[in-house]
Amino acid sequence: MPSLEFYLNSDFDLSLRGRPSLLESPDPTFVHEMAWHFLFAGGKSDSLIVHRPLPGDFLAYLAEKGLALPRIVVHPDYSAQSVFTPFGWNAHAEGLAERYAGQPAHPDSAAVKTANSRVFSLAWERECAGAEPPGGYGSLFVSLPELEDFLHGRAEPEGWVVKGNHGHAGTANRRVPSGPLAEVDRQALAQLLEEHGCVVAEPWQQRLMDMSVNFSVEKGGALKAFRGHQLLNSRDGAFLGVKILPTRMPPEPWSRDLRASASALAKALDAIGYFGPVSVDAYVFSSPAGPRLRPTVDINARHSMALPAHGLADRLPGKTLLWMWSKPRKLDLPGDYRSFDARLGAHAFRRDTGTGILAVSPLALEAPGGTGPVAASKGQALRPKRVGILFSAEDEEGLARLQSGFSRAMGRS
Repeated sequence: MPSLEFYLNSDFDLSLRGRPSLLESPDPTFVHEMAWHFLFAGGKSDSLIVHRPLPGDFLAYLAEKGLALPRIVVHPDYSAQSVFTPFGWNAHAEGLAERYAGQPAHPDSAAVKTANSRVFSLAWERECAGAEPPGGYGSLFVSLPELEDFLHGRAEPEGWVVKGNHGHAGTANRRVPSGPLAEVDRQALAQLLEEHGCVVAEPWQQRLMDMSVNFSVEKGGALKAFRGHQLLNSRDGAFLGVKILPTRMPPEPWSRDLRASASALAKALDAIGYFGPVSVDAYVFSSPAGPRLRPTVDINARHSMALPAHGLADRLPGKTLLWMWSKPRKLDLPGDYRSFDARLGAHAFRRDTGTGILAVSPLALEAPGGTGPVAASKGQALRPKRVGILFSAEDEEGLARLQSGFSRAMGRS
């Protein structure tokens, strides 16, 4: 098989609104660090393009743990004979693909934009997802007055979530209570409408479990490489991490229904000209009749941020995995990896068993020239915007022990 060269254009959703790519900026922003979290997306024969080199002490730590890494390519370098594999297809990715000897087939930009829109997902859900839940699937609005009128006249116990047309992983969501809008909410919703052109308002439901499925749509609408996992989100729907079972499938008893929904969606995406990777968020919510599945909450016509977690599952078959990312300020982290393992003790990752707690992105930034962690003003290592942590166990019980041990070792009191 040809080698894949992964490229995390993490400002993909912004590009769907016509924004220019942030990735060509020399400023070491979060979008540059984001590629580090995609490190395990590829296998050892693949490569990953980064805008900021990975710190040497972090790479040495992973080498000690025995996990095969893809080759690291620092932008603007690239591997001309590899298959270019961006997070999602947009104009920026299409331009980069022209450098490669064999350009991969990709969908038309208009199909990508449609497939990723709330307009499309709302229409799909109304047509194919069965009886509407209490409060409905959602309603589309193009102006603030009509949105205000709608919200004012409908009381929902948990309030509403208003979503911009092109914004996923909670990046363009606004939770609002029922009743008249507060001025701060009016301003936020007016900005969403200005940036997106339209919004969808959905009743907020009491979620019992968040999930996601990943698959690929072939030309002709066939479903390929279906898999799933439990999704960890913030209260507003922002991505926090994933739990992957040894089966690599969504938790039961929801797997069969999610596969059937994905198969039908693949045909609908093919009908608008989209093919390639897809990630669909779903959840189980509380209803008067008991737990109920909402199989199509958000359609992401691109790769998933869970791809590196599934890459780790490839390397650690049979294990139950929890892959999370967190803001460093919420943790009490040491500045080096030897101290990280020492603090964890018996819970540190072991290469012989493939179990334990592993840092899967850098804990600290490196000074220019690779001279070690950058010292901050208070003598602390300068942290990246997010850190990724993996918990690997034989079963759910072992996973719970690791989480408890991590909380004791790294949690802030």
